[in-house]
Amino acid sequence: MGKAKEIGTSNYYMKKLRVTYCAVVLIFTAFVGISTFAQQEPQTEKQALVMKFRKLTGADNVMLEINVSFEDIKNDLIGSVDSDKELTDSQKQELRKSAVDAYNRLDQQLKDFLNDQPKITPISEAAVFQVYDQAFTEAELKELIAFYSNATGQKALKFLPTLSAQVQQSFQSMLLPKVQDFITPKIKAEGEQLKQKIQDAKTKKP
Repeated sequence: MGKAKEIGTSNYYMKKLRVTYCAVVLIFTAFVGISTFAQQEPQTEKQALVMKFRKLTGADNVMLEINVSFEDIKNDLIGSVDSDKELTDSQKQELRKSAVDAYNRLDQQLKDFLNDQPKITPISEAAVFQVYDQAFTEAELKELIAFYSNATGQKALKFLPTLSAQVQQSFQSMLLPKVQDFITPKIKAEGEQLKQKIQDAKTKKP
């Protein structure tokens, strides 16, 4: 009976962890580098193409994040103490500390797990490869590699990151004069109308 209760409690807390998965409390960051992973795993032809393409485009280091919250579990651990009517206030006060200690141990164990690079990096790299694998065929990757290997492709790589800022600047320089032409006479008219109202208010007899 005790073992069944223990298993049920464990499943309950795992469910709570999954429910609060997206809350921003603990942030794990992985920098996926192709050279380290390439030494660990044998490459298929497509993996090799993906890695070459990533290196050419400067995407060989990718920052990945995962957000996990233990906050609900912490509240549940403390709640299991506070809700026990058989405990005295002094016992509850002491056991709350034990609940917080339990939470801190769980939190540290999770951080250690997520910071275990030999374990996490292959998973991260597999996730990156999956995205490229679904997006491009081997033939497409070869074409992209050929393009980005030449001078035109390299020029495009330098240009594309600045494209948004350049378009924004160009748009503003074209639009602002039109905005000024549109709004200036209206500002003048509103100003004159307000001045007239002020003048009328001054001359109006009480």
